[in-house]
Amino acid sequence: MDDEGVIKAEWGGVFEGDPQPVAVFGNTDVWFGPQAPAFMTAVLKTPKLEWFQSSAAGVEHPALVMIGQKADLYTTSHAQSEAMAEWALWAAMDFFRGGPKRRADKAAAHWEIQTSREMHGSRWLIYGFGAIGKAVARRVRALGATVTGVRRSGGASDLADAVVTPDAMAEALKMADVVLLCAPHTPETEGMADAAFFAAMRDDALFLNLGRGALVVEPDLIAGLDAGRPSFAQLDVVSEEPLPADNPLWSHPRVMITPHDSAATAETRHRQDQIFLDNLNRWLKGEPLENLIDKSEFENA
Repeated sequence: MDDEGVIKAEWGGVFEGDPQPVAVFGNTDVWFGPQAPAFMTAVLKTPKLEWFQSSAAGVEHPALVMIGQKADLYTTSHAQSEAMAEWALWAAMDFFRGGPKRRADKAAAHWEIQTSREMHGSRWLIYGFGAIGKAVARRVRALGATVTGVRRSGGASDLADAVVTPDAMAEALKMADVVLLCAPHTPETEGMADAAFFAAMRDDALFLNLGRGALVVEPDLIAGLDAGRPSFAQLDVVSEEPLPADNPLWSHPRVMITPHDSAATAETRHRQDQIFLDNLNRWLKGEPLENLIDKSEFENA
């Protein structure tokens, strides 16, 4: 399907008739391109959708729920984890090395030596210890940081110095130099980063959000920053996207925003394609698919 929503035949030319696909790959172009309405119409009108491969990790978006309810098999992708982990590393490095002040000094032609912080010895609290959280943990531990992962099941992980359940997070917040959210949006996580959350953070800590904007009570984040806890926030997701121009997050001096593009690399797209091709091979052979989502996830939505 091209940007105009026209479906092309395998070797060129326009496909004639109703496509009625039985297997569909929803890649990144689908979600951010102009053909999204036509794509959704084609998918939801097909009488028998045997398998849908999504390029997204999350499944909570209403459009994905509708597809998940229709498809016999629905698989996700964690191809974006590597790029998102590098975003977290970049954000933390910039904070530790005083990036905002250095850019201000350069703009003012002001020469001033400043003492920086090191990644080595820093303490990370990662809420949502799935594919993204683990990819971050692998990188920062290699640089000498310690990691506490937070997940509902608790337990242990080779990629964390400790793993705790959400009920133990308040105490862990008090010790963390960097707090990263990379959990999905659920009734349990909605608004979890509230006034009490930020008040428990250190006054020299960095807050990162790679999960969903709905995890954060944004007025509470702004109030916390103004009160000195946390010290700085880097956000790749916000509650309303695109973020309106009059939103105070844009103008806050201790907030950096990226437009939900932490995963937007050429390498991510290549990995997504490879995941689809690997699963396509499995599907054609009748073998179990990777990253399969249980049907109940959509039936209960």
